[in-house]
Amino acid sequence: MKTNVYLLSYAPLIGIILFSMSLAIATSEYAIQWLTRVGVYSEIIALLSVQETKILVLVMFFTIYFMLFSAFKLVADTFNQLGFAFFARETNGSSLHRLKPGATIFLVGSGVSFLFLTSLPAAIAVLLGTFVVYLFYYIWQVSQLMSTLRAIGLLLIQAMMWAILLSGLVWALLRLFNSVGDIIL
Repeated sequence: MKTNVYLLSYAPLIGIILFSMSLAIATSEYAIQWLTRVGVYSEIIALLSVQETKILVLVMFFTIYFMLFSAFKLVADTFNQLGFAFFARETNGSSLHRLKPGATIFLVGSGVSFLFLTSLPAAIAVLLGTFVVYLFYYIWQVSQLMSTLRAIGLLLIQAMMWAILLSGLVWALLRLFNSVGDIIL
């Protein structure tokens, strides 16, 4: 029996939606507790009902997480294809096709994250654990697809690109934080 080759094409989107929702639910609880502690929550309740406020905070965090995960997925696919362009010896793209089942790892991880809706650290731990499992899957698949030297080159160029991107983001956030601090002080 043949299966549809596009069966897993929606797995990344569903995984992003599920991870975004589980993290948004967990984060919104922490945000509402923080707003209550600061004393702003009672002022918000004067404008909106409790239910509307909870939904607004949930939608806000869902949107943030969804945009963040979608952007990282886009960047990861770009880095992956760029790395394969440099190190894979093929013309038909079968190597990239062999990596597609790895999306089920994120799908399963996103489902597991729903078990930890009340604990933000546990939901983040599930997300990080899913990344680690996928990393091992990716390394195993790449080692099957190409020679050791090419696989090491592919992994090193991807690690370098991620390091440059993430350090640039951290630098930009620190600059923003410092400029806001200068304005306030």
